[in-house]
Amino acid sequence: MNANALLPRILAAVTVAAGAAVLLGPLPLSVAGGLLLGFVLPGMALTGVLFRGRELTAVERTTLAPALSMAALVVSGLAVHVCGLALDRLSWTVATAGVTLLALIVPAVLPRGVPAGAPAAEEEPRPVGERLSRIQLAPPDVAVITEARTVVMSVVPPEDEEHVAAEEKARRGRLVRQLLPLVLVMAVLGGASWLSFGTSRETFETTVTALSAAPSGPVDSAGNRTVAVSASGLVRADGPYTLAVTGPGGASVARRTISVTGDGSWSETLSLPAEQRLAVNLFRAGDATAYRTLYISAAE
Repeated sequence: MNANALLPRILAAVTVAAGAAVLLGPLPLSVAGGLLLGFVLPGMALTGVLFRGRELTAVERTTLAPALSMAALVVSGLAVHVCGLALDRLSWTVATAGVTLLALIVPAVLPRGVPAGAPAAEEEPRPVGERLSRIQLAPPDVAVITEARTVVMSVVPPEDEEHVAAEEKARRGRLVRQLLPLVLVMAVLGGASWLSFGTSRETFETTVTALSAAPSGPVDSAGNRTVAVSASGLVRADGPYTLAVTGPGGASVARRTISVTGDGSWSETLSLPAEQRLAVNLFRAGDATAYRTLYISAAE
């Protein structure tokens, strides 16, 4: 088995191993697999599809691999976003590995064409008599009248017409191969711009909930201090909220129920123990996990 037939199998095995490392492996293997799937493997596989039958230099292959890999990342992200799926580790891994494996399968399925620029098969020389037999002479009963003029006739054998048609077809193929990377870059840039515009519009309309606390007041004789706790960006549909202040070991110190009114802001001054490090948790209605959390250090 030659090197050209063995390389796709090696790339397929490395792709599967990289995907398994990203999803199941420890952090060092996960990072290495992610770098391969993000910047190397898709580009190497796509280079074999987009430039089939063309001899590329080492510099061209080195440049095309990361460029096409990043293009595959953008296009895969657009496809995942359009399908309404979450852009997480699983979707990115499946998308990049799928593009790589698909690009490795395509050359094996499609018939291999004649490389661009390959010399056409030369026609075997024919005997002079056979070549002359193709030129039909005028019948003897037809009179040829010349009036001080010379008529030049060019007889084009059918083989020349086929050769011209083959060259024209090869020129069109070269033009398509040269324009394909440009079209791909334009598609990637257009898709990235569309995704960026759509994401910015969605995030602009998103309400951000914030939880904050002012510096603690002085410690009183009972060992307590006053802390002004406030929340903003509260959404009526997520209310009523619950504010829970806990001390070391999760012991409850204070608890408040917050109803959303007006502009979605709330503030209250709480009396809290001064010698404890406290956690202030904000819960949405029906949630068991804190939506926002801040910590208040013990008074010095």
